Amino acid sequence: MDVKINKTPKGIHSYPAHSHKRYEIMHYVKGSGVMRTEVGDLPFSEGTIIVMPPGVAHGSVSDGEFSNVSIESDFGGAILLSSPTVIQDAPSGDGERLLSLIWKNRYGAKPYQDSLCVAYAEYVMSRAGIEGRMTRCICAIVKTISDRANDSEIDLSAILRDSGYAEDYVRASFKRVTGKTPTEFLTELRIKHACYLIDIYGGTIPLSEIARECGYNDYVYFSKKFKRFMGLSPERYRNS
Repeated sequence: MDVKINKTPKGIHSYPAHSHKRYEIMHYVKGSGVMRTEVGDLPFSEGTIIVMPPGVAHGSVSDGEFSNVSIESDFGGAILLSSPTVIQDAPSGDGERLLSLIWKNRYGAKPYQDSLCVAYAEYVMSRAGIEGRMTRCICAIVKTISDRANDSEIDLSAILRDSGYAEDYVRASFKRVTGKTPTEFLTELRIKHACYLIDIYGGTIPLSEIARECGYNDYVYFSKKFKRFMGLSPERYRNS
């Protein structure tokens, strides 16, 4: 597991906007201010933990000095959030103590460092109301749906039941973690893949064949889904 651990320099009052290809967890240990993101401002103070998903631009500003420790990683699949999330450390400071261990061992044995980072990510998720075990369960479901997205016989209800949790519970957890229902997630995968195929092959492959490649045997149904997601029909998308 690739991990990058950093700490803000002393005396810093602002940090320029930037983004990462992986998740980043920032734990503020000193000062207060605002993290500016493309989806809105997120206030922080001592004990605030902010989880930033991949690709979201963000930067911190403060009227005074602030300090945070940031960890960038995929966290072994322990985190799966679709939008920036603000969390507060427990009053006991359990998160900061675990963070201190991570910082002290940032040049230590990699297996130990990885286990600390995953444990910290699961702690953060538990503070967010999402248990680490359930997060890993949703991650596994996401992978299964992604792997079988072009299967016209895919049964989302069966996939959810196979998780070992009650279907309604895991369905609600999926929406809470990813921001989408399983059906919405599958549709987005399929339509984005359809756009990719249209972009690549243009008019050399019939749209009905592209629909089948994306898991839709019924072209009319595919066209309705495509238009609802993209705002225009497959024909207009190809011609544009």
